[in-house]
Amino acid sequence: MTGLWHRMTLVVVLMCVCLWGTADAVGAAKSRERIVRKPKPDPTPSVAERIPDARPLDLSKLWGKWYLLNLASRCPHQLKHRATSESTFIHITPPEQAESSPISVSTKTRFNHDCWEILQKYYPTKTNGRYLLKGTKRRSPCPLPFNTHVVIHVIIMEVDDAYAFILYHKNGMVTLKLYARSAANLSEPMLTKFEDLAQQHGMSLAYLFPFPTFGHCGSVNKDHVIDCVPMC
Repeated sequence: MTGLWHRMTLVVVLMCVCLWGTADAVGAAKSRERIVRKPKPDPTPSVAERIPDARPLDLSKLWGKWYLLNLASRCPHQLKHRATSESTFIHITPPEQAESSPISVSTKTRFNHDCWEILQKYYPTKTNGRYLLKGTKRRSPCPLPFNTHVVIHVIIMEVDDAYAFILYHKNGMVTLKLYARSAANLSEPMLTKFEDLAQQHGMSLAYLFPFPTFGHCGSVNKDHVIDCVPMC
């Protein structure tokens, strides 16, 4: 009888141990079920990516000579030197080969009373009218307020036979430029349209800088030809 009692006691103990282990396993499983891993948030798009695409562009209208008539920017350099803006024009050359080739941009302006020419390449992206302006890998001499190691997003906002709006974005800072085929006549409706576009990007009239319409550079000394990119 005593042996039977011991065997029954042993069976009860073993059942309790098994039930205890099962409860621990169920509890652990429930604890694991309560750990919910949150999905990684989508990367925040950059300012350039948030800028909506312009209406369909006829980029063949972009080639040739353009005079810089107005600029909108919060760039500290522009704010500091707004009273000394120099007459500036650019010449845009279409790709030499396929559409995937960069377009060449030559900018002529004055600095310290001398004429300078800045040579740049705008590399196309997958989006029509959007380019990347890349600084050179080597540190070339850059006496103007320009950089060498930087990437700027260039967006053709609008272009027709007479005017072009081009947006430049670097490190969260936006600069808008108004170009025209003629340096003499800037229509009031076109200026108003440019001012409205600037306001859409948080820049009031206080951040607009008109450029001279006379005294543009002609030939440039070869020592004054550089390949830098703008500060902003």
